[in-house]
Amino acid sequence: METKFRHQLEAEFNRYGFFLTPEQTEQLTVYRSELKRWNTHINLTALQDDVEIIQKHFLDSVSVLEHCAIEGGNTVIDIGTGAGFPGVVLKIYIPNIRLTLVEASHKKVAFLKYLISQLGLDSSIQVIAKRAETCAESDQFVNAYDWVLTRYVASLAKSAVYCLPLLNTTGRWIAYKSNEKDVEIHESKKVLQQLGGEIERVHNSRIAQLNRCYLVVRRDDRGT
Repeated sequence: METKFRHQLEAEFNRYGFFLTPEQTEQLTVYRSELKRWNTHINLTALQDDVEIIQKHFLDSVSVLEHCAIEGGNTVIDIGTGAGFPGVVLKIYIPNIRLTLVEASHKKVAFLKYLISQLGLDSSIQVIAKRAETCAESDQFVNAYDWVLTRYVASLAKSAVYCLPLLNTTGRWIAYKSNEKDVEIHESKKVLQQLGGEIERVHNSRIAQLNRCYLVVRRDDRGT
């Protein structure tokens, strides 16, 4: 079963130009196994099919790299990470990022901590069992990150209040959204302006089955 999964994983990643080392293939295989095992006890994902897990969790996490230059050494914070998407997958793919995972559910935090130990990712990664709003009020997190990531959290307008403060002066917030994003973009413009942010660019994933786009938001510090 695991051999078949490894072949499926490598084939799907290769198809879109994301080439895995043997260690990364093994880590993602362990990830899938632990995700399924823990999912029988706590709600981590509705996906059970291996190909769907590969495409809609693993590939979905890394496909942002076609558009955004997240690099080793960058500080990255994944808000509302849930079962670790996209942050943990990006950490596997770019081991040298300095990653913070924020998740309010203590059960999911327990899963993340166990998973990290199983994957050998203990270095330069931390799991914070807090609400994002709390992080946005702490000096430890404010102005600290090159990249803020959100996937399946609140709307752009609602999450701006706790995402924008986390960015350093050159940082970017990447909101993973569906392709039906026009209304959300329109509704967020006034709020972003009030909070000192603006949508810099919008990218659509070329992986059609993901129905994914990435909204890249920057801080607008002009005049401040």
